[in-house]
Amino acid sequence: MSLKRKTISGVVWSFADAVLIKGLSFVAMLFLARWLGPIEFGLIGMIAVFIGIGTSLVDSGMSSSIIRTKNADDTDFSTVFYMNMANSLVVYAIMFFSAPYIALFYEQEVLVSIIRVYCLIFIVSAFSAVQLAILNKEMRFKRIMILNIPSIILGVVVGLLLGYNNHGVWSIVYMYMTSQIVLSLLLWTTGSWKPSAIFSKEKLKYHYNFGYKLMLSGLLDTIFNNGYNIVIGRYFPVQTLGYYERAKRFNDYPSVTLTGIIRKVTYPMLSLLQDDTPKLSIIYRKMLRVAFFIIAPLMLGSAAIAEPLFEMILGPSWLPAVPFFRILSIAAVLYPVHAFNINVLQVYGRSDLFLKLELIKKTFLVLGMFVGFQFGIMGLVWSSVFTSFMSLLINTHYSSKLIEYSTKKQLLDMFPIILLAVLTFLIMYYSVNLMIDYNNIIQIAFASLLGITFYLVIHSFFKVSPLYDLLTIIKNRKL
Repeated sequence: MSLKRKTISGVVWSFADAVLIKGLSFVAMLFLARWLGPIEFGLIGMIAVFIGIGTSLVDSGMSSSIIRTKNADDTDFSTVFYMNMANSLVVYAIMFFSAPYIALFYEQEVLVSIIRVYCLIFIVSAFSAVQLAILNKEMRFKRIMILNIPSIILGVVVGLLLGYNNHGVWSIVYMYMTSQIVLSLLLWTTGSWKPSAIFSKEKLKYHYNFGYKLMLSGLLDTIFNNGYNIVIGRYFPVQTLGYYERAKRFNDYPSVTLTGIIRKVTYPMLSLLQDDTPKLSIIYRKMLRVAFFIIAPLMLGSAAIAEPLFEMILGPSWLPAVPFFRILSIAAVLYPVHAFNINVLQVYGRSDLFLKLELIKKTFLVLGMFVGFQFGIMGLVWSSVFTSFMSLLINTHYSSKLIEYSTKKQLLDMFPIILLAVLTFLIMYYSVNLMIDYNNIIQIAFASLLGITFYLVIHSFFKVSPLYDLLTIIKNRKL
C-alpha cells in the first residue's frame, strides 16, 4: 500500500476509533455526570495533573522516538519496554507515598485511596506501550481500533454499573482502569512482538536523548495546563472545579480528538518525508487547513447551542458549566494549529526546540493565570484564551524555521475560516434565542441546521476553500 493510501486509510480507521470507540466512553461519561454530579468530577479534576505527570514520566518520550526511528529493531523495542516498566514502578511508588500530602493540600481525605488505586494504571499501560507504539509506527490503525472495541465496552459497562448503583467517584476510576487493563492484555496476547532478553545502553541513550526533552515538555504542559484545576480546586468549592472539569472535557473531546486523529496518522507519514521539505510543507498545509475548517465552526457552533445542549444531556444542575464551556471553546479553536506546529518539531527531531517553546509558553500561561485570578473564576478561565493565542504565535514562529509555511501564511489561511465560523456562531446563537419557547431538541436541531448550511454554502463559493481539499481527499484519496 502506498504512503498516501496508508495515510487516508489511517485517517478513516482513526476517525472510526475516535467516534465509535472513544465516543462510547464519552457517552458513558454523560450518563455518569447525570447520576453523580459535579463533586465527584471535581475530585477527578484534582488528581488530573498527577495522572498526567505520571504518564509523562513513565514513557519519557521514548514511544515517540520509536515511531520516528526509521530502522528500529528488536533491541530498540526491548530496551524501551524494560525502561518503561522500571519507570512505572518508581513513579507508582512516588504517587503512593505522596497521596496523603496531595489529599491534605486539597483538604479531601478520600483522594488518598483514589490516587493509590488510579495510579496503578501507570504499570498497566507501561506493560503494552511498546506494542502500541509499533502499531502506530506501522500505521495499523484498523488493528488499534479492533483492540479498543472490547476494552472500551467492558470499561463502560463496569463504570455504568457502578455509577447506577451509587458507587460515586469509584465508577469513574474503575471505568478507566478496566479499559486500560483489557487493552494492555489484548495488545500483549495478540501482538507478534514480545520483549527479548536484550538491553542496550546505547539504544537507551539514543531514545532517551530524544525523548527526555519531550518528557520535560510534557511535564511542563501537564503541570501548567492543569494549573487551572490546581488553583480552582484549592481556592474555589469542589463543585466549581467539577463544572470547569466537565466543561473542559466536553470541550476537548471534539477539538483534541479530531486533531489527534490527523496528527497521529500524519506523524509517521511526515517522519518519512522529513528529507523532502517542499513536499512535507504542501501536505502539512492541506491537513492543517482541513483540520481548522472542521474544528473552528464545530467549537464555536457548540458554544452557541451550549445552554440547551447541557440542559438536555446533563440536566439543569450542570447549567453553571455553560459559561466555562463557551469561553474554553474560543481557546479550543486554535488547538489544531498548536498541535500541527508541534508535530513539525517532532518530525525533524527538534525536541530541544520543543522544550524551549514550552518554557516560553508557560511563562505566558503563568502571567495570564496570575492576572486572571485577580478577577475571580471567570477571569481565570478567560486567561486561557490569552494563553492559547500567545501559544499560536510562538508555535508558528518556530516551526516556520523548519518548513516553508510562515506565521503570516498560516494566519492568512486561518482568517477566512475563523471569520465564517464567527458568523456561524452568531447565526446559531441568535436562532437559539428566537426558539426559546420550544424544547431543547428543536432549538439545537434548528440552530445546527441553519449554521451548517450557512457555513458550507458560503465556503462552496470559494475555490481556494479547504472544503475542496477535504472533498478531494474523500473522492480521490489524494493529499
